[in-house]
Amino acid sequence: KFADVVIEEMGDDKGFVFIQDYHFALLPRYIKEKRPDIIVAQFWHIPWPNPEAFRVCPQAEEILHGLLGNDILGFHIRYHCLNFLDTADRFIEARSDRERFSIFRGGRETLIRPFPISIDYESVEKTAQNLKTEKRIEAIKSGFRIRNRLLGVGIDRMDYTKGILERFRALDRFFEKYPEYRGKFVFLQLGPLSRIHIPKYKEYNDELYHQMVSINEKWRIKDWQPIILHKVHLNLEEVVSHYRAADLVIVSSMHDGMNLVAKEFASSRTDLRGVLILSKFTGSSRELEGALLVNPVAEEQFADAIKQALEMPKEEQSSRMQKMRETVRENNVFRWAGKFINEMKKLM
Repeated sequence: KFADVVIEEMGDDKGFVFIQDYHFALLPRYIKEKRPDIIVAQFWHIPWPNPEAFRVCPQAEEILHGLLGNDILGFHIRYHCLNFLDTADRFIEARSDRERFSIFRGGRETLIRPFPISIDYESVEKTAQNLKTEKRIEAIKSGFRIRNRLLGVGIDRMDYTKGILERFRALDRFFEKYPEYRGKFVFLQLGPLSRIHIPKYKEYNDELYHQMVSINEKWRIKDWQPIILHKVHLNLEEVVSHYRAADLVIVSSMHDGMNLVAKEFASSRTDLRGVLILSKFTGSSRELEGALLVNPVAEEQFADAIKQALEMPKEEQSSRMQKMRETVRENNVFRWAGKFINEMKKLM
């Protein structure tokens, strides 16, 4: 149906179609079979697994067949491109050209390219400088009784891929290892519920809650508790206000194609303050050199990184943040889209 609508919309014109994400894995092939003259490109927003992981997929061949209907197939990083090339070599009759980063099948070539996605840097920066943001920062600290305490923030969908349980375990170890921070540092975890109708996701959300309660009961002192878990959807203004209020932000994904939270945080810090603790397993870790990189399951290293972030001198915070902001400013979402479209134009 999608293919028919796209072709109807195109009419007799010659042009290109830009498809987004994995939901439409089969769409490129359907379009190409009916209109081989149309340039078709697709961006795959999630990580592409290695062949060992992909081989358990019952629809593996159909998915690959569909995706190779594209003229260009984009991933966040080169590593995912290589995984896709390896997967195609393993599971279907096709010829991979490692020099061109392309796959030939059925007389057609599909270019495999990395296009690291980004954000609207100027929009986030402008929001961060809004007077309403300053007022929200005050409300955040008073509303959660944070007052003058150090504040850590995490903003994620309540999803097992985001490494929130691992984050909580690292915080537990941090307060055990560095007791001087008990009563002085609060971690605020925010984000919407995700796919709660699926039993495994519901179980994960329940586990998150119980983990938070257990850690708080363990370390609570008078009017202080170490972790505040608030399951809520936030708009951009609210998100940016929390980033601005934070002394550190944690992104501890177990597997993430890019993760735009990290880039939003850097874009919001016009004051060049705050520290980003970032999982090595995110695409953004390859770009944001100013972040403190961690393995989310290495609790000792993770706990030490939290201490390092809280004790980082202002000059070092400024230097690291400036690097990250420059990277996001130069490689914003408009440049990402422009690169993709330029590649498509070359094929017309």
